[in-house]
Amino acid sequence: MTVPTGSGTADPRRLLLVAPSRRLTAAAKEAGFHVVTVPDTTGFTDEALRAHLRETVLTQRVGRLIACGDASTHPAVLQAAEELGVSPNPASAARLLADAAEVRNLLNRSGPQWQALALPDEPGHRPPLCDVGYGVETLTVEGMHRVTGIVEFRRDDGSFGDRGEPGAGHGPDGADRGVTTPPGSGPAVHTFPAPITGAEEAEIRALATGLLDLVGYEFGYAFTRIARTGRGPRIVDAVPRQASWPASRLIELTTGLVAERELVQALSGKPLKAAMPVGCAAALPLSDPPGAPGRIAAPGDVRETRDGYAVLTALTPAELASRTAAVLGCPT
Repeated sequence: MTVPTGSGTADPRRLLLVAPSRRLTAAAKEAGFHVVTVPDTTGFTDEALRAHLRETVLTQRVGRLIACGDASTHPAVLQAAEELGVSPNPASAARLLADAAEVRNLLNRSGPQWQALALPDEPGHRPPLCDVGYGVETLTVEGMHRVTGIVEFRRDDGSFGDRGEPGAGHGPDGADRGVTTPPGSGPAVHTFPAPITGAEEAEIRALATGLLDLVGYEFGYAFTRIARTGRGPRIVDAVPRQASWPASRLIELTTGLVAERELVQALSGKPLKAAMPVGCAAALPLSDPPGAPGRIAAPGDVRETRDGYAVLTALTPAELASRTAAVLGCPT
């Protein structure tokens, strides 16, 4: 039985945040929401987690449940939220987005125009190697998708990121720490805004937002990976959450948009700011010095280092290219 949203004494200003970052919890409280959290879903069986969420929603008069990080694709969380009527999305939409094989199956079933845009798997259900890929972060409200950033991923060996794999926890600022590294390969060079033409940007945007329409995505962040191929951009996969480190940091530094605050704005029903990048940024993979893991040596052009990446900012692409060359050429 499904309990309608807002039925009984449920209050839309009461949020249940599952596995949130500290920044999201703080932003929601600052905006006047009554916030209840389930900090971590590990340690629960699926049955126990559903029961705990149900009890919390009913006793705390929760109006909406927002699942973050790993929890955004947890079947028990999605099912409980939908059954209780507190999910901003159909559970099927989030589950489908999280399954790359199902995304490709959906594209293949949706007519020739979509079938041609699916990137086929190599043996072992792995995406084929591509030299360049793009990550498209979107924030959806009432089925309207706003692109907050397109990040380029580039590797010389033909593999690219970044799905934002779960399970990495949170960084020092409380933001999701899932490093944007493709499974089975090393980290990629990230550049934001992606150095693409206006026509290429329009095509990549249309692919990402069209996929969200196709799965019925109604609310929240999503991150879609697009591969550049000889036949044009192709959809690789997507996840129902914001970009993870370092892509999220490049978008924040360049646009000034803080993802957690933007999500709270959307929950509040307030207009969202347009994503207007000022300057550009890059994240470069660096190796730890021998015998000193976690202590990366980098030149003064580096703004910050974390999780094997050096983050650079610049006002122009030419300046960023110069700084990138300096960092990649320096010993670590």
